[in-house]
Amino acid sequence: MKRSKIGVAIMAFFITFFAVGCSNSSSNNSSNNSSDKYTTYMSQGKDAASSQKYEAAEEKFEDAHDVKATSESKAYADQAGAMKDAQEEIREYEFKDALGELDKAANKTNGYSVMTKQAAKLYKTINKVQDHITHDINPLYKQAKLSYRDGNYQATVKSCDQILDLSYINGKYYKKVKKNVKHLRKVANAKLNGEDVNDDIDTENLDANDDDEATTSHKSTSSKSNSSNNSSNTNTSSNSNQNNSNTANTQNNSAASKQSSHTTTSNSNANNSSNTNSSSNSNSGMMIDGQTVTGRVIAQTRNQLSSLGVDTSSWSDQKVVNFMRSAANNGHTTIDSYTKQDVENFQ
Repeated sequence: MKRSKIGVAIMAFFITFFAVGCSNSSSNNSSNNSSDKYTTYMSQGKDAASSQKYEAAEEKFEDAHDVKATSESKAYADQAGAMKDAQEEIREYEFKDALGELDKAANKTNGYSVMTKQAAKLYKTINKVQDHITHDINPLYKQAKLSYRDGNYQATVKSCDQILDLSYINGKYYKKVKKNVKHLRKVANAKLNGEDVNDDIDTENLDANDDDEATTSHKSTSSKSNSSNNSSNTNTSSNSNQNNSNTANTQNNSAASKQSSHTTTSNSNANNSSNTNSSSNSNSGMMIDGQTVTGRVIAQTRNQLSSLGVDTSSWSDQKVVNFMRSAANNGHTTIDSYTKQDVENFQ
């Protein structure tokens, strides 16, 4: 009997020992698998970052963080995200915003050393580009625009040529600037030679690196209006010819048709005039010197004021436009020229 109990005890001991061993083995395998995945994702993220594929790098670092949340994986993912955003902003020629993202990436605590160096190097390049635009190009571009506004097309062409002669103007980061300057010069030169050209120059936009959205909008609206008018004129002409053909033998009917056409055209013109006046009245508050202030310009103004320590979160878009109008009265007509004194004078 005693031997039986001893045998059972020994058997129970071995079963327990085996179960614990299996459990530990399973736990170790799971831990090893997680560690392997984390290492793999981190390695893939580093490779992508080294190749400046920051979106892919961000995804891999986030995958690693999902497997094992560490301060390193979080910092690397955030740093790659900042570099990705900087790349996008540079592609859009939004250099000021890009500098902000590059600064975050270059100074990221626990960041990946490769990205830190990449961010610092690119920051230096973009900062130099922005400095050229602000201090070299924009003063000449502003002078060119003001000369154009005053009808001094020769001076406009001269200022544009000075910009196009800059040693760095053919660099990849100045493509938008060069395009805007060449267009201004082309129109000014055409006017100087007495040619009939489409006057689409926005003399309120004095930053050579900005999109001329107000002009683009105006051109689009003008094009649609012209297209509509041409279509209307074509239809009227077609209808008139048809009526003349159908009533060639009946002069009275032709006269009646012409009178009806004249009445319809008059009513159409009256309606168009009414609509134009209504639109003008509703949009006049968002215009400065006859030019509509776009949403993008308003956003850029808010960013500039924010850099001056002014909180505009409670300001409506109309209030921002009113501020811009007030600053212009103080001689500050560009976003970069706004000062705290302008804000104090406005408030």
